[in-house]
Amino acid sequence: MTQAANHNTARNISRNDFVSLLVRHDRRLRSFISTLLARVDDIEEIVQSTCLVAWSKVDSFSYCGTTADEEFVRWICTIARYEVLTLRRSKASSHLLFFDDSLMDRLAALQFDESLHFEQQHQALIHCLQRLRPRDREMTRLFYQPETTVHDVAARFGVGVNAVYKSLTRIRSALLECIQRSLKQEGCL
Repeated sequence: MTQAANHNTARNISRNDFVSLLVRHDRRLRSFISTLLARVDDIEEIVQSTCLVAWSKVDSFSYCGTTADEEFVRWICTIARYEVLTLRRSKASSHLLFFDDSLMDRLAALQFDESLHFEQQHQALIHCLQRLRPRDREMTRLFYQPETTVHDVAARFGVGVNAVYKSLTRIRSALLECIQRSLKQEGCL
C-alpha cells in the first residue's frame, strides 16, 4: 500500500491509545471547555462527562492522517460542545448566565482553530520560564500564586513594591522575547 493510500484509510484506536491521547491533549480539552463556561465547577463537570461519553464511543472514532492527534482533539471537543449544550438546558431555569448559541459557536470554532497555537505558546512559556534566573523564576511563581499580593512578594524578597513591579515588567519582557524567538525557531510565527 502506498503512503498516499495509507492517509486515506480510516483507522481506529485502542482504549490504551484513547487514554494516551486524552492525557496528551487534556490541556487543549480543558482550554476549549473553559472558553465556553465560566464556572470552575461546570468546567470540571463537563470535562468528566465528556471523557465518559468519549470513552463509551471510542470504538466509533477513526482517523485518516498519519497520527490521530488533531482528529482526536476535534472529535473530543465536539463531544464537549454537546455536553455544554446539555448542561445549559439542564440549568436553564437556574438563572445562570450562558453565552447564546451563535456566540458559543464562534468561540468554540476560534478556540479549536487556535488551540494548537496556544499549546505551542504554552510549551514555549515553560521552556522560557526554565531559562530565567532562579530569583526571577521564583518571583514570577510567587506573584502568580492565588491570593498572593504584591506586598507579599515584596516582603519575601525584601524589596519595595515598586521594585517588584519593575522586576516583573523586566521579566515579562524577557519572557515575551524568549517565547517569540522560540516560536519563530519552531516555525510557529
